[in-house]
Amino acid sequence: MHDNAEPKVAAWRRWLAHLWYMWGGSLTYWGLRTADVSFFHAADGAYSRAIAIWSDFSGAYFQRGIIRERELGQRIAGIRDLSRAIELSPEWPEPYLRRGLILRFHGNPHEAIADLERYLELSGDSSWRDEAERQIAALRAEC
Repeated sequence: MHDNAEPKVAAWRRWLAHLWYMWGGSLTYWGLRTADVSFFHAADGAYSRAIAIWSDFSGAYFQRGIIRERELGQRIAGIRDLSRAIELSPEWPEPYLRRGLILRFHGNPHEAIADLERYLELSGDSSWRDEAERQIAALRAEC
């Protein structure tokens, strides 16, 4: 998780936001473990609380974006959250990968290529590198 810790946000607010973030992670775990969508709704609420406390918490936007798109079927809201995570932490590769994959299958192929290429620029040697390269090649073949 990459945060832009702006100095004007009190340490106690960041701490409280992280507690809500961790609670959201726990709820996400149980949602995945039980396949009970109510856990994902609760995780969405926990990440939203973290964001309400600390509006520039990029990690909370990232996790909420994944939950909203993948688990709750709220694609536009998920993309919006991932975009905000990118805005707050533009050198963090994972939001580009996630948003690029969403756009690859449900959006603009040119934007997907741009996101996946940016992920490759930032990611170094990661386990998702080969997949990002495969998706870029497939998109270019389709365009």
